[in-house]
Amino acid sequence: MQHNRAPPPAYPEKLTIALLGKKIQIKKFIGNLILNDQGYFTSESDTLVVRENISVRVINTPDFFDAECPTPDQRIIDFMALSHPGLDLFILVLDPENAREEEVVGQISKLQDVFGEQITKHLVVMFQDRERLHALAHLKEIFNVLLVVPDHLPSQCRDWCQRGHPFVYQYKDYSQDVVLRRKAAIEKRRANNNCGSGDPDETGPATLKHNFATAAPISPSVLPIPDTIFNIVLLGLTGTGKSSSANTILYTGRSKQDIMPFRSEASSIPVTNICDVRVMNKPFGVPVRLVDTPDFFSEDLRNPEAHLEKCRRYCQPGRGVVLLVVQLGRFTDGERGILPKLEKRLGWRIREETILLLTHRDDLKGDLLSHVHTHPDLRGLAEMCGLGFHAFNNKLQDNKQVIKLVKKIPNYKQLFPKIAKKEDNPCHLS
Repeated sequence: MQHNRAPPPAYPEKLTIALLGKKIQIKKFIGNLILNDQGYFTSESDTLVVRENISVRVINTPDFFDAECPTPDQRIIDFMALSHPGLDLFILVLDPENAREEEVVGQISKLQDVFGEQITKHLVVMFQDRERLHALAHLKEIFNVLLVVPDHLPSQCRDWCQRGHPFVYQYKDYSQDVVLRRKAAIEKRRANNNCGSGDPDETGPATLKHNFATAAPISPSVLPIPDTIFNIVLLGLTGTGKSSSANTILYTGRSKQDIMPFRSEASSIPVTNICDVRVMNKPFGVPVRLVDTPDFFSEDLRNPEAHLEKCRRYCQPGRGVVLLVVQLGRFTDGERGILPKLEKRLGWRIREETILLLTHRDDLKGDLLSHVHTHPDLRGLAEMCGLGFHAFNNKLQDNKQVIKLVKKIPNYKQLFPKIAKKEDNPCHLS
């Protein structure tokens, strides 16, 4: 008698996982745990190496955080080419020597800077001991990452990859054409090597195992693409309305349902505790990076230097505009001299590229210019800001007030041709 048997379930799709971090020995150890065999990663060389079994492909990366690396861009493009068009999971493996909070924040911020803010949705930060993990548990909320210690890694990795779709490269700083050409060169070189006598540098399981073969160096003419995105960076103290103002700009020309807003709420303690970033096209017609920042003078801010370092990347002279946010009717002692203090922390003068942005415009009775000129401290601060001052009513989703702000930016017609074309009818920008 024959029985109808259901076909066996399909084997889960092979995962691609990247190991990141500073110490090659620990990355090797974690890679072998994931592959469930200690013979896969054996070399002491900190190079790009790929190993795989029937269910997992692991890319062990060189140290992307090494400030003395002579060819960091080539390393990054090689990695992107090898894992094109993306991968399932990044694991940042922390060693005890590099697991202090400021170092962890710096490494995560570096990854965001290289691969985009969305990397944290696909990032697992792996500590070697639970004590350190518990000490830094707050980073889970700050960066939206998983914090773990290695346990049953083969099954854990598959569980972690169920959080969402695979990570796909956005080509923020590196051209897709360059990455694809590099991928073709790598595959050609690897095919030629496979015709030879084998792999002299590695020993271990022969099945589904290969070394990354370095192709010819990349021409300097294609490395890297300069970051040409215009930055709008909001600075100011806690409670002034930085995040609400960032949302007012973010909402321009778009429905609130279409975007992920910055976190904003009335509070006497910092709500924004990281440099939070969104990239938008509307209403500008070109990509614009909007950066909400924490209060760099708050005693409640953890690791201020690490966050300042990230902010410095976005508010360098010549790359955008700074909005110094102050609440109308609430000029505090902390805001006296705030612009020179911010310049000292950032390391350069920002005043020539700064607009004083006053919030709670709806509370003002009378003319804004008269109000500023009749308050000496506010007037002094406005005079320091090279691009003048402006006011927002953040209770309104009003395109006009954003367009008026943009028009204070020098050369805005060249920077934002879409606005220049529609400036006579700003409410209908789409």
